[in-house]
Amino acid sequence: MQRETTIRKMLVKDLKEVYELEVRLFPNPWPLSFFEADLRVPGTVAFVVENQGELIGYSMSTVGKEGFHVTNIAIAQEHQRMGIGSRLMHMLENIARERGCSRAYLEVRITNKSAIKMYEKLGYKIAHVQKLYYMDGDDAYVMEKELV
Repeated sequence: MQRETTIRKMLVKDLKEVYELEVRLFPNPWPLSFFEADLRVPGTVAFVVENQGELIGYSMSTVGKEGFHVTNIAIAQEHQRMGIGSRLMHMLENIARERGCSRAYLEVRITNKSAIKMYEKLGYKIAHVQKLYYMDGDDAYVMEKELV
């Protein structure tokens, strides 16, 4: 199935499907307005993942003074554990390096064991806990990786 999977730049016309996937996957989804605003910020790196024309994943990230921030990444549940998320993360890390970033970081819900495991396999380490990070009061791990 991965052979038919393509990754391309996210466009404004993709936001409806991106948001539908966000709502399906996360207990406290980002509002659509967050996606719209982030997509318009210069320096935002946003991709969608398609499989046979169906949007099955996406990512959003930004370059800032603290490093390359992966703000949102998601793969449809039925396509998880196939290497698609890792492939997407490698693309993001390469772009970060091209833009002169030496560090990448992200936040992940402390209960999201499968995502944490993937990030650890990619070399990310838990830097600290961000208390009450999510709108429902859940904490997040801030995970980071040196990009060498």
